[in-house]
Amino acid sequence: MTRPAHPSSFRAPFVDWVLSTRPERRLPIGQVGLAWVLMLLSVAVMYYAVWVGDASRGPVDWWTAFALGGTVLAYALIRSGVSRRFDDPSLTLPQMVHAITCCAYGYALTGALRGVVLPVLVIVLMFGMFRLRAAQALGVSLYALLLFGLTMAVMIRLQPLVYVSTVEIGHYMMLVAMLPAVSLLAGRLNRIRARLATQKRELSQALDKLQAMAMRDDLTGLFNRRHMQSLLELEVQRNLRSGNSFCVALLDIDFFKRVNDVHGHGAGDEVLRAFAKVCLATVRGSDMTARWGGEEFVVVMPDTRMPLALTGIERLRELVQQQKVSVAGVELGVTVSAGLTEHKPDETLAQTLERADRLLYEAKKRGRNRVVID
Repeated sequence: MTRPAHPSSFRAPFVDWVLSTRPERRLPIGQVGLAWVLMLLSVAVMYYAVWVGDASRGPVDWWTAFALGGTVLAYALIRSGVSRRFDDPSLTLPQMVHAITCCAYGYALTGALRGVVLPVLVIVLMFGMFRLRAAQALGVSLYALLLFGLTMAVMIRLQPLVYVSTVEIGHYMMLVAMLPAVSLLAGRLNRIRARLATQKRELSQALDKLQAMAMRDDLTGLFNRRHMQSLLELEVQRNLRSGNSFCVALLDIDFFKRVNDVHGHGAGDEVLRAFAKVCLATVRGSDMTARWGGEEFVVVMPDTRMPLALTGIERLRELVQQQKVSVAGVELGVTVSAGLTEHKPDETLAQTLERADRLLYEAKKRGRNRVVID
């Protein structure tokens, strides 16, 4: 007997459909959802005003269509991704202008119940404080002051018995005192947000630098031994899954100790940097190169069999031989010896590296400046 699907199995796809699966859209859509809740509560208040006789049904119907229609439009623009073309993809400023216009319109319709509009206006302004820049918040506050001032003046003229001038002046004085304060608070929040964004960016840069230091050799800029060891272990696991082989070359700069003894360790550092530069310019983008220790280096060639690997390492050896390193006016010739082997599926990584090391020793034994394979 087939069991009915649990309600939660439908809930997640529905939530993803409503809020989108893209993280950059979910937060703005969630904010629109909060605006929807506030707007629906306002609609309830408007129709309560109709029920008690303080508002007319026809104008309230038009107000409801305008209020909910603007919210639906904002949701559609954000959910579809069209709002990504704008400077503010969350459409905070347009949504606030729409909400303030709804508040002023509602203030004119609700008569004796109009006092409930002012707290809603405060909520709208608080909603925008966390998203708007200081100048934008000030502009929104001025718009609210002008619009409410005009609305109050018109309603005093049209319905003087309901919209008593002394009461309206008191309401307006409260707005004049409150809205600039909201703008100042928005500016302060904006500065705090900017400072936090700067700190976050600096922290990210510091973490990237630390990560690079953990992966790279300071002198040559190549991978260090620890990181290459991890890459090699991953390559072995990938080889077991896919069956594709890979090759490992262990390289050593010939007579490097003589360079240090005769010309100093500064010259030795220049030779190491020059060799690393040739490696970076020569090996394929898919290959991995690391300083293994001292003057010893490792090149790993994924998904590569021996004939192609030998061609690549021979080319590297020839380019190194052609290069001259200038140290204190002296041109130093550099050569490199290499042991190259192909990893076998039935062996460990340590066995592969040990065989490459034996081949490197054999290359030096045969006279250096050569590549020996098995």
